[in-house]
Amino acid sequence: RNLIQADLAEAIGSCSQTIGHIERGERNPSLEIAIRLAHYLKVPVEDIFQVED
Repeated sequence: RNLIQADLAEAIGSCSQTIGHIERGERNPSLEIAIRLAHYLKVPVEDIFQVED
């Protein structure tokens, strides 16, 4: 969607640092952030985040 971290963070009520940590795999998102991201991107949460076996 050609979003920058700051715009995405603002849209979901988070901060760009949090988005960066999630993108780099340094932090797992809270359930609330995961749902907000999925809702904003109009995709199921499972399309964004997967559990590794």
